Amino acid sequence: MQLSTLNLRKPHQKSYRLLPRIASFIGTSNRMDLLTDPSGSRRYICIEVKQAINLEGIEHSQIYAQLKAELMADRRYFFNKEEQQQIQQHNLSFYRQTLAEEVLRDCFRPAFEEDTYELLSAAEIFQTLQRHNPTAMRGANPNHFSQILATAGVVRKHTKWGNVYRVHRLNNSPQKE
Repeated sequence: MQLSTLNLRKPHQKSYRLLPRIASFIGTSNRMDLLTDPSGSRRYICIEVKQAINLEGIEHSQIYAQLKAELMADRRYFFNKEEQQQIQQHNLSFYRQTLAEEVLRDCFRPAFEEDTYELLSAAEIFQTLQRHNPTAMRGANPNHFSQILATAGVVRKHTKWGNVYRVHRLNNSPQKE
């Protein structure tokens, strides 16, 4: 999907050919939580279909003609940074949450300006979550935990001792030992 060219062998042909990627794809799912990688969600525009789609009056040849005319006129065919951020924001409800993310939301939330907050390392937060729910955290990887914190919207601050995260501890979160 990310490649600009495809190296493939078509059915019943003997050799491989280098072909340009010329189209994206459309897919469907019966699940709402189909996205797993926040950094790649800009590639998807997720839409929940709540009723049958009315296809009457759509002239597909005109859609193709409009697209071709816009490309020939050098119109932009990719999303800019602001549009990518809007897409990622829109897609938030389509993410699959890991158990570690659920435990994190049970114990901490990102701190707002007016909140009392703590500056904790990813390792300290991870250890707190392990004390809170060791079973759910059993499969979690502490090395990738900072990605989970970033996905949850927790602000990272770099200090001379390393990165710390600004979190507000919720009432059901175990205190430091």
